[in-house]
Amino acid sequence: MSNNKKLIWDIPTRLFHWAIVISLCYSWYSMEQSNLDHHFLSGYTALALILFRIIWGFIGSRYAKFGSFIYKPSEYIAYLKTFFKRGDGKYAGHNPMGGLSVLALLLVILIQTGTGMFADDEYYYFAPLNDYVSGSTAGRITEFHGINAKVIFGLAILHILVIVFYRLFKKEKLTLAMITGKKPDDQDRYEPIPGSRLKTAIVLAVIVSAAVYAIVNYL
Repeated sequence: MSNNKKLIWDIPTRLFHWAIVISLCYSWYSMEQSNLDHHFLSGYTALALILFRIIWGFIGSRYAKFGSFIYKPSEYIAYLKTFFKRGDGKYAGHNPMGGLSVLALLLVILIQTGTGMFADDEYYYFAPLNDYVSGSTAGRITEFHGINAKVIFGLAILHILVIVFYRLFKKEKLTLAMITGKKPDDQDRYEPIPGSRLKTAIVLAVIVSAAVYAIVNYL
């Protein structure tokens, strides 16, 4: 077991990660139970979370920023050539494939929460922005909302399978790192982050939550 561990993932990024998992799972569960009141609430929560993460991707700590895991095409090709090699990766944060996975998940969840703001069940439940589109448009958006949910489910399963692959084949404990924030670094290759910028994260969370609340209640 490595004694040299570096702080890579800040607290806001880790909290977002697990909060969005819980929110999406509950969104699915509440829909299965036909509890649309709770489904809408979990959707609003997911929207606030995803907006927070997008902004945090520009102002957060080093490895939370999008710029840290968007690579040149040559880097993706080089990484794919070593994908099935055992051993610790050279990336402190997201590797090229992990970065693409994060971007894809953020995009489909943003689409899901965005379309959910216009959806309805045609009878009783109408999302906050439903009045801004016609009935036929709302119907198409609602249908797409259901299709996109399946895309999210598929990407989530793929994400889990890749994590299992990394744990069993490459011996990298990605899930543990997203809990503790630290990654082992026996070769002293990684530059740790100095802290989690909690004050900035709290201010951002308040602003984003207030914005979603205003959209839901006043538009």
